[in-house]
Amino acid sequence: MKMHSRPLSETECDLVATAPLFSALGKQIFRSLIVKCRVERRAVGEYLFQAGDVAEHLYFLLSGKLRLVKISAHGEETVMHFLTRPGAFAEAVSLAGATYPVNCQVMEECEVVLIPREACIALLRETPKASTDVLVRLIEWERFFLGELYQLRHTTPLQRIASFLIDFEGRSSAAQPNGSSHVAYPEKRQIASLIGVTPETFSRSLRKLEAAGAIAKGTHLKILDRKILEQSALNAS
Repeated sequence: MKMHSRPLSETECDLVATAPLFSALGKQIFRSLIVKCRVERRAVGEYLFQAGDVAEHLYFLLSGKLRLVKISAHGEETVMHFLTRPGAFAEAVSLAGATYPVNCQVMEECEVVLIPREACIALLRETPKASTDVLVRLIEWERFFLGELYQLRHTTPLQRIASFLIDFEGRSSAAQPNGSSHVAYPEKRQIASLIGVTPETFSRSLRKLEAAGAIAKGTHLKILDRKILEQSALNAS
């Protein structure tokens, strides 16, 4: 498939500049970096990178949705994270020049900024504060995964599903202010994989949430009553 590539617009440059790593560079240095970057459009199902690939770029998601997936030696797929809003990702592994530990696959047609690793390394040497921001970003990710581990050990499947639906809606620009939602949630099997439950347990929990009036499951998940869903996320029942 032919890959679409183009320079960044001024608006996109301003958006990328808000990332902690780049905001520390200062306008002049950032501009010298951004002229070396390109925007690529990727179709659903494509891989931005795969586990084992050497990291040659940092990335900034402009639009669309991505998922990070780990494949076991037996071919079993585990969803590690969904990327659903604009922001930088894969900074640490890219700057280390290591190999990616996961696959990054397109869930919804997206546009991504590719930022050359070598250009970033050169600028970081000139801007020590940016290096500090990289460490802060690593700590944020560590806290995120510690939170995920806590969820797996100390909450019920129903709580985890309710929490995921609330969080995903909150991170989606398509969420409606009246409490209902038209968010395009990931496939149910992907959500089950992310929160660590079997498809059977996931289905049972969805039926309970539907019976409580919190959601409509149907073909596409939809939040009907956010208050009931929030209560389900808190109660270990």
